[in-house]
Amino acid sequence: MRRSALVVALAGVLCSAPAAASPAQGAPAWRLEQPAPPAGVPLKVPLGRPADLSCWSATRCLLATEGNATIPQGLLAYDGVAWHQLATVCSGPADSTRIVWAGPDEFWTITQPSLPRLGGGLGLCHFEAGLVIGSYSTADESPDPFRPLDAGACLTPSDCWFAGVGSQDPSGQRVGAYHLHWDGANLTSAYAPQGRGVSDLVADRAAGRYYETTFAGVQREDPDTPVTLATPEFQPFLIHELGAGGAATFADAPFLPSRLDGVPDDGTELLAADVAAGNAPWFVGGGAASGPAAPDGDNVARPPLAVRYADGFYRELPLDATLFGAHDRFTDVAAVPGSDDAWATLQSFAERGSTTARARVAHLRPDGSVELVKLPAGGAGRGAAARVAFVSPTEGWMVTNGGWLFHYSDAAAPPRAADADPAFATLITYRPNEAVAQAIPDTPPPDDSQLFAPPPPADPGSGQPPRQHVKRLKALMARISKPTVDKRLRLHLSFTLRRRAKVALLAKRHGKVVARTQYVLLRPGRHTFVLQLARGRWPDALRFRTDDVTVKRSGGSGNRDPNAWVTRR
Repeated sequence: MRRSALVVALAGVLCSAPAAASPAQGAPAWRLEQPAPPAGVPLKVPLGRPADLSCWSATRCLLATEGNATIPQGLLAYDGVAWHQLATVCSGPADSTRIVWAGPDEFWTITQPSLPRLGGGLGLCHFEAGLVIGSYSTADESPDPFRPLDAGACLTPSDCWFAGVGSQDPSGQRVGAYHLHWDGANLTSAYAPQGRGVSDLVADRAAGRYYETTFAGVQREDPDTPVTLATPEFQPFLIHELGAGGAATFADAPFLPSRLDGVPDDGTELLAADVAAGNAPWFVGGGAASGPAAPDGDNVARPPLAVRYADGFYRELPLDATLFGAHDRFTDVAAVPGSDDAWATLQSFAERGSTTARARVAHLRPDGSVELVKLPAGGAGRGAAARVAFVSPTEGWMVTNGGWLFHYSDAAAPPRAADADPAFATLITYRPNEAVAQAIPDTPPPDDSQLFAPPPPADPGSGQPPRQHVKRLKALMARISKPTVDKRLRLHLSFTLRRRAKVALLAKRHGKVVARTQYVLLRPGRHTFVLQLARGRWPDALRFRTDDVTVKRSGGSGNRDPNAWVTRR
C-alpha cells in the first residue's frame, strides 16, 4: 500500500493518544507499545539495549536484548497479541547478537559462546521446535577458529551463511571477510577475497540468492586496520552476491556509490539490507565510520544512502539531502512485504548509542521521496531508533536504543488470536555447552586408563630403568570472578592463583589491546586486578597473560593459562 502525506500529521499522536484521536480513523500510525513488565514490577520498563529485531510473520517476531536489572538478557517473542520472554540463553551484546530465521519454527542466533569461552559474535545457537538443538564455537587455539560474526541469513534450513569481520586463518593462507556455511549438518568456514567486514546479509528466497553489504573497513568503526583486497578497488564494491548452496562464490555487485564533492571514494559504507516477498532488495548506509577515510571518532560527512535492486539494476535513490544532517546515516532497513516501499532507522553518528534521543524513522519510496517521523512526537526521547521490521504495509515494529518498542499498526484492525505454536510458548533456559569438552577442570578426573599403573615385573636381566611417574598439575588459575565496572569506569576482576606466576590482564577491542595491567610476579592466593577503561575504547574481550614460574623452574615452559577467557560488554 502506498501511504499518503498523512504520515507527518499522524506523528502528533504516536505514543499516548488513543486510536480515536487519529486524524483518520483506522489509518496506520506509530504508537508506543511496550511489553508488560515482569511479575511484581508495577510499571512498564525499558527492555535493555536491543541487539536485533526480526519477524517471520505478523504473529511471529523475535527481539534480542542485552537486558537490564529488571529484564533478563535473552529473546522476546511476539505472538500477534503480546510480547513475552522466550529464552534467557543465546543472546548477548547488542553490537554482535543477531537473529537468523531458517523456517517458521527454526532459527539461529549469532551470540557469545558457552562458558568458559566468551566473546560476542563468536558463537552460534540453533533453535528448533522450542529447543536449542545446537551450540557452536571454537577454542582460541583451534586451527580454524571462529572470527567475530555480524550477520547471517538462510535460504533453507540446510543452506545458511553467517558472515563477519575481515580477518585471516591462523596459517595466514586464507585472508578476507570471514564466512561460515551451514549445510544442514556441518559448519564450514570460507574467506571472501575482498576483506571488507560484512555489515548485513539477507536471503532472497524467491531468487535463490544471498546479498551482503559491507563496511568500508574490516569491521564496524575500525579506521586503522588495513583492508586486504584480492582485487584493487578504485571505489569500494559495497554489495556482494552469493549463490545458493555451500559453494563459496562471492561476486561484486555492479554498484558504486555516487561521487559527491568533498566525499572520498572510500568515504561511504552500507550498514543494512533487507528483502521481502513482493519487494525488491533494499540497501542503506551513509558516511563511512571505518576504513582509511573515516575521521577518528566520527564518520565521513555525507547524506544517507539508499539503494534498491530492481529489473536487474542497482539504483541509488535521489534523496533530498536537505532533510538530513551532515553525519546522519540509515542504520537498519525493513522492506515492506506486498509493497515497493521500505522503512529505515535514521541516526546521526553522535547519537548511535543514545538512550535519550528522540528516534527517527524514514519511510522510503522507490522514487526517492522520503517522509521522516520522530518518535515519540513530544516529550522526552526514548533513545535513537535502533532496529526496524515490517510484516505488511500496515504493520511493523521499531525498537530504540533505550529498549522501547513502537508498533506501526492500524488501530481499527480487528483483534486476532495469539499464535499458540508450542515452539514459541515455553521459556527456553537450557543451551548445550559446546565448550565443555575443551574446558580444563580445576582437578583432573579419576584416571582409569591404567596409563600410569605400575609396570609388570621387569626381567632381572633386562637392565631397563623403572618407568617414571608423571604428576599432573592443576590449572594455574581458579575461581575467576565475573568482571564488574564501577562508576569511575574501573574494571575489577578477581582470581585465585595456585602457583607463583607472572600475570597481566589485557583488555582488547576488535583484537587490539586498549588497556592492560602491569605484567607482575604474584604469589599463590587470591588477587584482584583493577583496569581503567575509557568509553571511546570500550573493550569487547578480556584475556589473561600468564607465565607459570613453577612449571618453568621444573623444566616446563611458560604458557597461556587454560582459564584465560574473553567477554563482551
